[in-house]
Amino acid sequence: MIESRWVSWEELLPFKEQLIDMELELMIRYHYPDKLIPRSYPEQRVNNLESYLKNGSTFLWVSTEGGKLLGYYWAYISSFIDKKRWNLRSIMFLDEAKGRGLGTLAVKEGLKMAKLLECDEAATEYVPWNKTMETVMMKSGYKVTRIEVVKEL
Repeated sequence: MIESRWVSWEELLPFKEQLIDMELELMIRYHYPDKLIPRSYPEQRVNNLESYLKNGSTFLWVSTEGGKLLGYYWAYISSFIDKKRWNLRSIMFLDEAKGRGLGTLAVKEGLKMAKLLECDEAATEYVPWNKTMETVMMKSGYKVTRIEVVKEL
């Protein structure tokens, strides 16, 4: 049976190694396929998550089944000009979990939390070839506002 919920650092600990592996896969598959990313990079980011979760500025929603992490939604709050902004930092689900509506559910739960915390807006980024993410974001009411371009030197 699939369980989905917001978690504390302590509740995340049994899934920490799986989260690191999924973060690495996310970085390689969707963000930096042309770079060699050592596992230590997402490992450090996940280790930093402890203090962020404990100070209440960051939120992690997970879907699990039988002790296995199926996916996660990682968000944080920031100030953006004169707005309190909910930032979807990353969302990732295992291939075996896709097609079950978990990504859409995660985004819906994230937006509920953002409203509960009185955020003024929600924002995220995704790569243009991730059509699944584009579909989920557009169906959830997000609008494209800018495009990042990068040139290697």
